[in-house]
Amino acid sequence: MADHEDFHLPEPSGLPIVVSFGIALMLFGFVPDSRLWRLALVSLGATIACGAGWLWLRDSMNDYRELD
Repeated sequence: MADHEDFHLPEPSGLPIVVSFGIALMLFGFVPDSRLWRLALVSLGATIACGAGWLWLRDSMNDYRELD
């Protein structure tokens, strides 16, 4: 029988949900309207999506480094 390593599964994280919420908020801000607060929604959504995406990437890289 061949030797094999166990599968590695990352820890559960809520960051993908936060990223998708930020993207949804940003896209909601792109709905055509003449109100200025829509620009604030785009900015807030982009900030949330980029920040959570960065944290998600950082956690994934740290998890990958710990495999060795």
